[in-house]
Amino acid sequence: MDNKENRVKKNTQLILMVLAFVVPIVAAKLLLTNDFKGNVKTHGGELLNLSTTYQQIVTSPNDDKLWKVMYLSNKSCQSQCKEQLYYVAQTYKALGRLQDRVTIGAMIPQLMTNLPEEIDHTNFKQHQLTKTLNQLEDNIVIIDPMGNLVMRYQLSGDKQQRLKTSHDMLLDIKQLLKLSRIG
Repeated sequence: MDNKENRVKKNTQLILMVLAFVVPIVAAKLLLTNDFKGNVKTHGGELLNLSTTYQQIVTSPNDDKLWKVMYLSNKSCQSQCKEQLYYVAQTYKALGRLQDRVTIGAMIPQLMTNLPEEIDHTNFKQHQLTKTLNQLEDNIVIIDPMGNLVMRYQLSGDKQQRLKTSHDMLLDIKQLLKLSRIG
């Protein structure tokens, strides 16, 4: 009787041990095959899923391995562009001690000769576009250190709406920097 109880006890332990390793693997496989990604929360930015990278759309991209917040336009920089760059610069200044992990700039067809005063003393980089991206026209784009276009923002509406979008962009950038181990 003792031998039979011992065997049942050992078999039960073995089954529980196998289940402890098999169940998580099966659950993970089911979640992956059903394309479950969980809830991705942003503060207002639209997540991008593009195959195009930063290196493919600009001439002489810099490989500084920093996060980039770039204004993208298929037209030369006029008053609307300069207004968008003002909000980019304000967001950059609001980053505080995190500024050394981020660079800001513009991706436009023709480089500006005189920079607006707000961005003159920031870590601002200009890049000439080699490829037009109509879906990102007049958008602010967050680019990861590897060159992937991650998120976009459309600064439109009245001043109050643009300020809110700029604040949302700041919150998203801080969240990305917090979660990132690179850049």
